[in-house]
Amino acid sequence: MFSILPNFEYDIFISYRHNDNRSGWVTEFVKALQEELAATIKEPVSVYFDTNPHDGLLETHNVDKSLEGKLKCLIFIPILSQTYCDPKSFAWQHEFVAFNRMAREDQFGRDIKLTGGNVTSRILPIKIHDLDTEDKSVIESEIGGVLRAIDFIYKESGVNRPLKSSDNKTDNQNKTDYRNQVNKVANAIKEIIVALKNPVTQNPSSTNNPVPIPIGSYRDQPSTHSAKSKTKIILSGVLVLALLLAGYFLYLKLLPSTNDVTLDRSIAVLPFVNMSNDPSQEYFSDGISEEILNLLAKIPELKVIGRTSSFYFKGKNEDLRGIGEKLGAAHLLEGSVRKEGNKIRITAQLIRASDGVHLWSDTYDRKLENIFDLQDEIATKVLAQLKLK
Repeated sequence: MFSILPNFEYDIFISYRHNDNRSGWVTEFVKALQEELAATIKEPVSVYFDTNPHDGLLETHNVDKSLEGKLKCLIFIPILSQTYCDPKSFAWQHEFVAFNRMAREDQFGRDIKLTGGNVTSRILPIKIHDLDTEDKSVIESEIGGVLRAIDFIYKESGVNRPLKSSDNKTDNQNKTDYRNQVNKVANAIKEIIVALKNPVTQNPSSTNNPVPIPIGSYRDQPSTHSAKSKTKIILSGVLVLALLLAGYFLYLKLLPSTNDVTLDRSIAVLPFVNMSNDPSQEYFSDGISEEILNLLAKIPELKVIGRTSSFYFKGKNEDLRGIGEKLGAAHLLEGSVRKEGNKIRITAQLIRASDGVHLWSDTYDRKLENIFDLQDEIATKVLAQLKLK
């Protein structure tokens, strides 16, 4: 089966480690996803799923050319487990890393704009285990941003395993339902495919459908139509155009200067996500967000949303455009914090709230004693992007 779009081998490529399918979990997931896709998307969607994947191969081994061709797909779904993020494995090196490179260079690019204005990635991760901090760092370093995945994790005290269709969500600490999670994946795929098929919004008034001219209009009159009438029409049109232009320039003159428009210079600092797998570190990540907020609040030209309003959205998976609209902020600063001993890693992203576009992002690795300098550095980078000092 060919892809929905030309020049691609498959619509979806499923990448996984062989060890994660010993119980048949990946096979069952792919089957459930195909059934959900058939009920979600009108056109048949092709899925590549290798039931006998090459695994344990080193970076020095040759890449299977047939598999390399199958990687030319619209959407890449990695099954992220505790063993997936191994730089020596075939799945990581020759599938995840290879697709990330290929997608950046093809006709669409890796990151695409959705119909609603948000930006998403053609890499759609599925997470079946809570990952080690080191593995998260490897993934986020490769994709250049915060890992956002659809979770298929069953959690109890001391339990960290893939979610099964037979699991009761009331027993699961994550309260997730297998069927609902599969539906989320199918809807995300549909959203991406629609955006790829319609990269530019079509103008509803198409020039291919001209408005019919009623019989009896001046275009149907004989060629002896009075030249005087034509002259009047032309002069009337010129006069109307002149009045419109005069009104437009007067409007521009009365508008306040760019420096007076506070909406474009407004920002909300959302609480940074604690990625340390240690709930006791929550206060630390909140404290970093609050310190950066206080630094930005000292800039007179910048409108900074208060802490209470910004922190209302902590832990809530809401659309960034909606958050910006509710807070009255044109820009959002979000990020994540990882702390291990005396070392800290902070990822920060500045986002334009109107369309969800990333204006700037960076990752910082520092020692704990340099945390105040790091907060100053992040605040300075944000101000530079907003053209403020």
